[in-house]
Amino acid sequence: MHQKNKIMTRKTDARRKSITPLMVALTLSLFASAGLNPKALALETSPAATTAAGNDYALEPDAKAHQAERTEITALLNTLETQWNAHDLDGLMSNYSEEYTNNDGLNKKAVRLITQRFWSQYPDSKSTSKIKQIRVDGAFATVESKDVATGTTDKENQMIGTKGDLESVSEGQVYLKKQGNSWKIIGDRIDFEKVRVSFGLGKQLNSNFTAPEQVRSGKQFSAKIELSLPIGLSALGTITSQALRYPQPEEKESSEKLLRGLDNNALERIMIANKENRNELIMATVGIMNSARHILGITVLTRRVNVVPNLPDETDKIEDIADKSDGTAAKKSDSSADSKSKTGASSESSDAKNKESKKDDSKKDSHEKSGTDKK
Repeated sequence: MHQKNKIMTRKTDARRKSITPLMVALTLSLFASAGLNPKALALETSPAATTAAGNDYALEPDAKAHQAERTEITALLNTLETQWNAHDLDGLMSNYSEEYTNNDGLNKKAVRLITQRFWSQYPDSKSTSKIKQIRVDGAFATVESKDVATGTTDKENQMIGTKGDLESVSEGQVYLKKQGNSWKIIGDRIDFEKVRVSFGLGKQLNSNFTAPEQVRSGKQFSAKIELSLPIGLSALGTITSQALRYPQPEEKESSEKLLRGLDNNALERIMIANKENRNELIMATVGIMNSARHILGITVLTRRVNVVPNLPDETDKIEDIADKSDGTAAKKSDSSADSKSKTGASSESSDAKNKESKKDDSKKDSHEKSGTDKK
């Protein structure tokens, strides 16, 4: 029994050490926001409770759970890839629910038109997907994946005289819903995406294009491209942004779209995210020239920036709540200090009175004793 208690103690200590300070702070903040006292809550540590919680809230889903649903979803994803690579538009779109919408605000009709246009521009385009995780929750499922696409433009660039090569990589989620006997796509979101289309010497260009993956609407951010060019070559470039909406409005001519010389083979632009909470594509266009100023190659690099709402009013409310909370705590502290001060003063006064009373009693006893001696 003593040995068993030692083992249980070591396990308890291990669990305590596994909780990081960040998680402790987060847990306490959640308790505070709900108006709960964490000290008043008891933790159930029975093996049955631990097992039940572990199954439902594990970091990685149980691969053996929902095996039938996983098999169905995997088959659907394989069908989607086959249909996409065959450019079977009707077959592909039959897997989309009529209630479909994605994080760019596009519906099923918009996706159909955009896909059709993409295939016409890149007639040999192919895509491969790598499933990272499948989560099943009743009639709903989420698939996390990484997708890579390649292709060649249908036309040659008139300035360069070659067709362009497409390279694309993205990561995100696809949301599914069981409708009848089949799974349908009800939504998706792209968290990360970058695309490169190159012509001529641009295919050999060594470049680095950086931009934040997420910004607040109306806030300032920076996008920068850096190049590594062979001796004898120089570059012109520009960086532009485009809010994602459909149909896409016609682009207006702007000085920002004009190619300009790069300082030390680098170009940076400070931009402000749109206030419509629309995701944006940041595009860097680079032209490579020889000493005679002839364009030998072009590269277009695109990065996705996800724009999230900026809620200053809500932030102010949170700060006000925090300030009020601090003020209340300060008042309680002051009140406690005053109470202690008063208690201390009362105690000192009581001690003084007791001492005086003892002195009086002592004098009385002495006086009575003196009178008795005289008698």
